[in-house]
Formats: sequence, C-alpha cells, structure tokens
Amino acid sequence: MKFSKSLTCCAIALALSGVSAAQAADTEAKAASTSELAQLIQIDNTGNTLTVTQRSNNGAGNVLTSSQEGESNVSEVSIAGDGNTTTVAQAGTGNLTKVTAAGDGNTQEYSQDGEQNGALTELNGNDNNLNITQRGVGYLGINNEVTNNITGDGNRIHVEQSSGGHWFYNTDMQGNNNQVTAVQQGTWGEVNIDRVQGDQNSIEVDQNGTYNELNLASLQGNDNDLSLSQEGNYNKFTIDTLAGNDNELQVEQSAGNGNRVEMAELQGESNRVDLEQEGNDNRMTSTLFGGDSNYVTVAQLGDNNQTTFDVVGNDNDFDAQQRGNDNQAYLGAAGNDNEYSTLQLGDNNQLHIAKFNSNGSEVGVIQNGDNNEVVLQSSHPDNTLTSNNNMLNVAQTGDSNGVSVTLASVTESGLNQLDLVQNGELNAIDLMLEGNGNDIAIEQTGGANFVAGVGTGAFVVNGSDNNIQINQDGFGNLVEGGVNGSGQTINITQVGDYNVATVTQQ
Repeated sequence: MKFSKSLTCCAIALALSGVSAAQAADTEAKAASTSELAQLIQIDNTGNTLTVTQRSNNGAGNVLTSSQEGESNVSEVSIAGDGNTTTVAQAGTGNLTKVTAAGDGNTQEYSQDGEQNGALTELNGNDNNLNITQRGVGYLGINNEVTNNITGDGNRIHVEQSSGGHWFYNTDMQGNNNQVTAVQQGTWGEVNIDRVQGDQNSIEVDQNGTYNELNLASLQGNDNDLSLSQEGNYNKFTIDTLAGNDNELQVEQSAGNGNRVEMAELQGESNRVDLEQEGNDNRMTSTLFGGDSNYVTVAQLGDNNQTTFDVVGNDNDFDAQQRGNDNQAYLGAAGNDNEYSTLQLGDNNQLHIAKFNSNGSEVGVIQNGDNNEVVLQSSHPDNTLTSNNNMLNVAQTGDSNGVSVTLASVTESGLNQLDLVQNGELNAIDLMLEGNGNDIAIEQTGGANFVAGVGTGAFVVNGSDNNIQINQDGFGNLVEGGVNGSGQTINITQVGDYNVATVTQQ
C-alpha cells in the first residue's frame, strides 16, 4: 500500500510532534493494515526521531524506506518476522540508526554520510542480509561507528567505511555459516570482533591506510575462515584466542612499515595460518601455538623484521621466509614429528630455535648472505627432556656465518642426524652433543673456517656409537674437539694449506 502526498505530510508532522510514523500509519489505515506495509519517509531537519515497528505475518514481508538529513537524527526500527526489507539513509552529523530484527530472510540497508554517526544492529535469525555504508572524514579514530550483535545461521553482514577514522564492532556472533565483510579506507580505522562461536563462519577485512587495526578477541569453532588485508604503515592484527579444528587464518600486510601481528593463544588441530608482511620493522608474535597437524607459513619481505613463535604439539609444519637484512626468527619447539623450515636471504639475519625438545622432527635452514647465525638449543642445562631421532640440516652461503648446536641435557639424546654445510670464509660451527648413535656430517668450503665448542674451546661429543665426519676445503681451517665414549667413529678430511685438526678421544 502506498501513501498519498497528504498522508506523507501527515506522517512528517506527527514525527516532528513526537508521534511515531508507525502510530500515524496505524491511525490512518488501521482497517486496511496488512503485512504489505510500504513506507517512504523523508526528514530534513535537526534532532528528529523516527520509530518504526514492523511485524510480518506469514512471511509476506514489510518494506521501510527512510531518509533523514541534518544533525542528531535518530531512526529506531524494530522488525519481527520473515522477508522484511529496511532501507535507512542519513546525511549529516551525529545521526543514529538502531535496528532490532528477529526473523529469517530479512534485508537491512543503512547509509550514513557525515561524521560521528552510529549504526546499532541486533540480528536474531537465519539467512539475513545486513549492509552498512558510512562515509565521512574522521580524525584520530573519532568518527563513525558500527556495532552488530548476530545470532543465527547463514547471515551476511557487509560494512563499508571510507575516508578514515571509523570503528566497527561485532560484539557477538553465534551460529554457523555466517559471513562478515568489512572494508575500511583511510587512517585510524578499527575493526573489533569480540566473539565468534560456531562453525564454517567467514570473516573478511580489507583495510587501506595508516594506523588501522583488526582485533579478534575469541574465535571458537571449526572450519572457520579469517582473511585480513592491510595496506599501509603501522597497521595491526591481534587475536587473543583461537580454539577449534580446520580453521584458516590468512593475514597480509603489504607495502608498509611498522606493522604488527600478535597472536596470544591458538589451540586445535589441522589449522592453517598464513602470515605475510612486506616492508621494514614489522613484527609477528605468537605466544602459544598448541595442537597437532597444524600448518603455519610466515613470510617477511624487508629489513629489520622479526617473527617469534612457540609451537607445542605433534605433526605440525612451520615454514618461515625472511628476505632482507637484519631479520630475526625465534622459535620455541616442543613435540614430535614436526617440520620446521626457514629461509633467510640477506645479511645479519638470525634464527634461534630454543628449547628444542622433540622426537622425529626435521629442521631445515637455508641462509644466503653474510654475518648470519643459526642457534639450535635443547633444554640444557635445566631440563630432563630429550631430543631423539631428529634431523637438522643447515646450509649457509656467505662469509662470517655461524652455526651453534647444543643437544645436551640431564638425559642423553640419541639417534639424531646433523648435516651442516657452510660455503664461504670465516665461518664457524660450535657443537655440544650428548647421546648415543648420533650422526654428524660437517662440510666447510672456503678459508679460515673452524669447528669448535659452544662458547670457547673444543667441540664436545659425549656418548657411544656416534659417527662424526668433517670435511674442510680451503686454507687456514681449524678443527678442535673432544670425543668421550665407546664405539665412536671420527673422519676428518682437510684439503688446503695451513689447516689444523686436533681431536681428543677418551
């Protein structure tokens, strides 16, 4: 049913006098009121309030179209039933849209053009569509805000905010197969998702500018997807808790400096995390990544970047790449049958694998450049955990590189395989190993390289039935070590001039 011109004027007059448009509609057309209620209301003034209540019978669906221009206007809409359509447009400063929707298959469209506007939505039902657009220029993050509370399945939420300084809050989303998409353009944008609980939910955030943030407090469930793209400087992504299986996180921070990824606690199985940063002075941190069969990839392109991960669990795969200078990677590893791969291209890069307590794990490291360093350290000297049946492969190309390996604890570690290759000059390998049946192969090509002990002095291998092979090709190379135990096999080959090899067996 369409309103006549006189009825529209009556509705505006009643709105200005404090009577709601819904009351006006009921008064003028009470006898003919059906589920097919169509309203077109336009207000051009300051401090106006529009209140509409729609209840759909038999899923026929109501239609509301509202337009407000000016300052401090309020549109408050309550929708109950299925198949309703609500369109609200506000232009000006300090306007508010507040919608409560209960039902299935409803569609809400909100458009706000101006500054310090707000949109509050509480959505309860299935297969609903919510689209919010806010435009206006903000400063220091003080501008337009969107707050949603979603309960149900198959809902689609799309929020687009432009010109900077906007905030988007998804305070609670409970259900399955929901989709949240947020696009923010400009500076000081912020997306806060307090809680997502359910399965097969999708969150996609695109932020373009400076000082933008995505903060996810809790994601609980299975088969959920989160995708974040941030372009610019000083952007940030944080996640406090991820719990569940078969979840996927994809984060890309491109063309910027000083970006941050901070993940506090990730628990579950068969999860996949892909992180990429492009620029300088970027940081990635995960305080605890626990579970089995998880896959993590980290890529940092630029200088002075840093990544820190603690991985606890079994059958996990961790792959890190850093391309640039002065990069650092720190990894705490505990668990069995894990794979750790690191590629560092550039100068003055460092890889530290601390508290390496594992069985049947593989570590692969490639460094290409000068003054690079690899440190692999087990629980020595204050822990009784062991490291058995592991494979460590390190390949360094360049000058003044170093490898330090410590597999020593109160309880001996055994059956480990170490393959260390260095190509260049002034390279060093420090070794301390306790255990039985270990296989150590060292190859150095270049001049003034040496194999010695951790810290100072000779390398130390304690145990039985260990196999040590050292090949040095160049001039001025040095091997100095001590081997204690029975059934040890040592082969040292030096090709070149002024080489020295000193090994003591006891």
